[in-house]
Amino acid sequence: MSTPTSIRFLSEDYLAEMESLSAANQPPIPHVNVRVQFHVTGTPEDVVDYHLLIEKGVIVKAGRGRIDDSDLAITTTYRDLADFQAGDLHAATAFVSGQFAVTGDKAKLLDLMIVFQSGHYHQFVAALWSRTTW
Repeated sequence: MSTPTSIRFLSEDYLAEMESLSAANQPPIPHVNVRVQFHVTGTPEDVVDYHLLIEKGVIVKAGRGRIDDSDLAITTTYRDLADFQAGDLHAATAFVSGQFAVTGDKAKLLDLMIVFQSGHYHQFVAALWSRTTW
């Protein structure tokens, strides 16, 4: 698959790129296994549901749609998620302030924070983000 020069935020292509970039750029964290469901409001498409499957600290699956057996469900706005991905909104701030509303296993939230706050996550997301359009 050739890499497009630009990619739309939260599109199938965006999530496929996130999935393919992550394994090569994140070292494993053996105890971190999380299934996360996102519900994003206010997108150009109205509402977007997508999910991340994280095994040993690495995003192994990213896709559109809902999963039934998520550990966590996060509801947020498109703007807040974009700010988070851009590095303008810190993960801890998003969770504590309620900008990311979370339901589910709060212990898994701490695991997710380990991944989201890692320098490796920010490095691979930055490469993708530099090609992202809205």
